[in-house]
Amino acid sequence: MSDTLQIGDELGLGQSLQNGTYTLTLQNDGNLVLNEPGDEVWASGTHGQDVQRAVMQDDGNFVLYKSDGSAAWSTETNGKGGTRLTLLPDRNLVLYAGDKAVWSTRTATDIPTSAAEAAASAPGASRPHTYTVGPGDTLELIAEHELGSRDRFMEIVRANGLDNPDMINVGQVLNIP
Repeated sequence: MSDTLQIGDELGLGQSLQNGTYTLTLQNDGNLVLNEPGDEVWASGTHGQDVQRAVMQDDGNFVLYKSDGSAAWSTETNGKGGTRLTLLPDRNLVLYAGDKAVWSTRTATDIPTSAAEAAASAPGASRPHTYTVGPGDTLELIAEHELGSRDRFMEIVRANGLDNPDMINVGQVLNIP
């Protein structure tokens, strides 16, 4: 099982992309679902819509098609140069144009999947560290993933002396308290 769809590649019903413990599957009910062990992380919301296939198109758009040929869902990235859809080892599904991300599920995590690692990083065991801003990140999303709650984004603002919490950039390294 691959972790990438290139231009012209498709997923049929029941087919998947996989990277480590993460799996993206076009389920038999037509829903495209990103799973980690025991949990659904993201879904296209197309169950029951007669979706039959998922196609990485040459116009840069990733589209779920119904049996009648109409589109049920897409990344809306036509014309943005997308060439591959990749399930990354950090749990994020990303559509790339060259090295640039043009769409993602925004589901990246650095949360370990093994029970031993999970216990070591349990609430209260968190230590200050850094986080590199990725495409689609906001301080609220980073706070949710790194500190357990969107409401804690001001802690990141203060730890980094940010004047404008709405102005973070891809590649920027943030201190996480």
